Amino acid sequence: MNRMRNITYFLLLIAIISISACNTFKVRKTMEALENAITNYNVALRWGMHKEAYSYHYSSDGKQYLADLSVLEEISVTGIEVTEKTVNPEHTEAYVETTISYYFKTEGNIKKINLNQKWWLNKDLNQWFIDQPFPKFE
Repeated sequence: MNRMRNITYFLLLIAIISISACNTFKVRKTMEALENAITNYNVALRWGMHKEAYSYHYSSDGKQYLADLSVLEEISVTGIEVTEKTVNPEHTEAYVETTISYYFKTEGNIKKINLNQKWWLNKDLNQWFIDQPFPKFE
């Protein structure tokens, strides 16, 4: 009887550890997806792949924000720095502060824009999106 109880406790402990490990794996994959999305977005902005960067701008109800991408042909991004990242406990939203350095090709003066972006996770696609309009470079 005592041996049976020990086996039961052991199996219960194994089940708890397995569930915990599975949840940790899911969180790690979700955070990797966020890091990849932020990196890909910033690379797209930096190298003038505006349509690709724009593809990250969807509201949480699935609607894409309108943007005039033709204006972006006149700018050149010189640097992007993520200054802060905060993720909610459920790992479904992230707030990312970023500073972008850029200039208009016709002017040459370096300007900066600070973005406070709200990223959200589409669980069906396991893809992160920005729930805000595309940034305006002025």
